[in-house]
Amino acid sequence: MSKPPGNDRAVKPAPRLVVVVSEPADGGAAFRVEEPDRLLRVWSLLQATYEQVDSAALPPEGMPGLQRQLQAIRSELERAVSRPLAAELRRLLPSHDAVPSAGALRIECAVLMSWVGSLVVQTLSELAAAYERLQRVNAGQR
Repeated sequence: MSKPPGNDRAVKPAPRLVVVVSEPADGGAAFRVEEPDRLLRVWSLLQATYEQVDSAALPPEGMPGLQRQLQAIRSELERAVSRPLAAELRRLLPSHDAVPSAGALRIECAVLMSWVGSLVVQTLSELAAAYERLQRVNAGQR
């Protein structure tokens, strides 16, 4: 049997990038963004959702769909961050079974925007600092 071209090398998994955004004061697990790419995609989706929630009157029949959308965003966020950060998110925004009011959904969306926005800023700051350190190391090797 012949092999298809290009299949003669073992496939290596892509390196995983984890960004530590905060060290806990009590010596517990660090707060990490384990999937920065997912965090940025969710941030983009959340911004679009926030514009939708903020700019229009929310009809009662649209509330369940918006609630599901925010739940999906929360689930994706929990997958993108470490367990301690996911627990913090659940503590800030406990889940609810009943369909909340338009005001409650707006508040939930605003809290998510603030929380995710701070994570994005911290993640980008850590990545920029790591890049600067790498540049200094590379400059010293020349």
